[in-house]
Amino acid sequence: MAEKKNLLLKITALLYAIIAFLYGLNYLFFPELQIKMSATEIIHPAWIRWFGGAMIALAYGSFRIYRNPAKQGIFVKTLCFGTLLVGLALLYDPIFNWDSSFILLEQAIPAIIMLVVSLMFGISLRKSKEILW
Repeated sequence: MAEKKNLLLKITALLYAIIAFLYGLNYLFFPELQIKMSATEIIHPAWIRWFGGAMIALAYGSFRIYRNPAKQGIFVKTLCFGTLLVGLALLYDPIFNWDSSFILLEQAIPAIIMLVVSLMFGISLRKSKEILW
C-alpha cells in the first residue's frame, strides 16, 4: 500500500530528473545554442554554463529520490518550491512586459511544465508523508 502512495512521488521525481538533466546538459555543453535561441543580447557563455552544472546536480538529487524516497521530505519540499518559482518567473516576463519578442516555446511551455511538476511535487508531499518525514 505504501508503494502505491509513493508512485506519484517516484513518477514526479523521475520526470523532474529527466527534465533537469536534459536542460543541464544543454546549458553546460551548448550555452551558445541557448543564447542564439533566446534572440537577446550576446552574453558570455560562462554565465549560462554554471547553471548547467547546478541543473545536473538537481537531476541527480531527484533521481536519488526516485530510487529511495525515505527521509527526503526537505529536498522534495525544496524542489516543489523551486519549480513553482521557476514557473512563475517564466510567466512574469510575458505577462508584465509583453512585447513582440515573446516566444511561446521558450517561456510559456516550460513555465507550464514547471508549474505542473510543482503541483505534482506538492501532491506527492501530502500523499507520501509517512515515508518522506
